[in-house]
Amino acid sequence: MEKILMPYKIFIILFLTFHLSIRAQVETHTIDAPLQQQNVDTDEKTKTKLGIKFNLGWHTFLGTEFNNTKHTFGFGAGMYQIINLNKKKSLQFHWEFNANYKGSKFGKTNDTSFSKISLLYGEIPCFMSIRIANNAKKQPLFLIVGGQFGVLFKATISKGFGELAEVKYDNLPLRKIDFMPAIGLRKDIGSGMSLQTTTKLGLININSSRLTSGTPGTRYPDIVPRMSGKGTIFNFSFDIALLF
Repeated sequence: MEKILMPYKIFIILFLTFHLSIRAQVETHTIDAPLQQQNVDTDEKTKTKLGIKFNLGWHTFLGTEFNNTKHTFGFGAGMYQIINLNKKKSLQFHWEFNANYKGSKFGKTNDTSFSKISLLYGEIPCFMSIRIANNAKKQPLFLIVGGQFGVLFKATISKGFGELAEVKYDNLPLRKIDFMPAIGLRKDIGSGMSLQTTTKLGLININSSRLTSGTPGTRYPDIVPRMSGKGTIFNFSFDIALLF
């Protein structure tokens, strides 16, 4: 009897094996197909990019408070996020969180001595990025337009001869808040990197009217430039940044 049932047992085992194999293949294709489809255009479906940035800036002050303002170079670093707003990636929202040094130098008539005001800001720029060039053989170019909100963390005056200057006063009584409209360009250069330039002009007079110098009894009697405390001081910056 056992010998008679043996062929049926083998048939049942083979049938179950074949059935399970077919079912496994169907389930595999059902699971894998969406993943394969997603991998075909992963780059097209990328909606956001996070990265870090380093920048070198050309800074000075505008306004009526100072005479003989000269530019100074500052540096900064931070992080950024770019969010695509359409499938073509021609319109993007771009924001950053940065720490930047800026300020200005001041020349003395017929003398090479100077004072330098240095400011450290924490800044949050927000831009709209609009693609203005997209040659298939070249990386895209974007126009960026927006503004940035800044908070002043540290302000110092360095006094010296030529470049040999030392900090003379810190915690200058300047207004802590600044807002700067900005316009610039961002050019992708490949390998996930971009070059970015921005020009920014402060709209807020950061002079708190407590900066005075030049006469005995004032806050900074030995400082050039002479400060009346009554004029205006506006930040002006031109930055070149590398985004990773």
